[in-house]
Amino acid sequence: MSSSICSIILAAGTSTRMGKSKQLLLLNGRPLLEHVIRSVIAGGFSEIIAVIGYEASNIQKAITIDDPRFRWIVNKDYLVGQSSSLKMGISNIRKHHAGVMVFLGDLPFISERTVQSIFQLGNEMLLEYEESFIIQPKYHGAPGHPVFFGHMDKNLFTQLQGDHGARKVMDKIAHRIHLIVEDEGILFDIDTPDAYEKAKQYTKK
Repeated sequence: MSSSICSIILAAGTSTRMGKSKQLLLLNGRPLLEHVIRSVIAGGFSEIIAVIGYEASNIQKAITIDDPRFRWIVNKDYLVGQSSSLKMGISNIRKHHAGVMVFLGDLPFISERTVQSIFQLGNEMLLEYEESFIIQPKYHGAPGHPVFFGHMDKNLFTQLQGDHGARKVMDKIAHRIHLIVEDEGILFDIDTPDAYEKAKQYTKK
């Protein structure tokens, strides 16, 4: 038995530290954001939303995704910060989902095994528990992404502000599970030129 689980990919930022649109940086011939989207599509999500803002039209032209579960949402208020994109993603979910997994558009190296482990644990907990909970992966003691929200009250997300993402919501949920993973990809965000150079070397391994 499986619950209805949605995924939201946050990718609306201006890439200030990178100096150019990191969503469109090429890794192995594909835009960085496309790597993230395709890894999410490989999961068992019932709906997949990518929230974009900066360079939105160029991103949509460069990345073609042929999957009925996937769609773009354009956040015109992306300068307000990541919280505006998360709120927009949550508010645009087409139907009620028992769980939502949130990905960041600049972490392309999260392993399929990690995504599936979080997804499966989240699905099991959705069937066993009625209260809200959070699952977050940890690598060598450091928490990363994606973050799974189970039985979450959508109204909690309306309180978010600025560039802190879901932290304010997460702090209000007592039932929080850290899933230990051997996957440095949960922390490998590509937001500077140095990180991009490391990413290009990483793909050659």
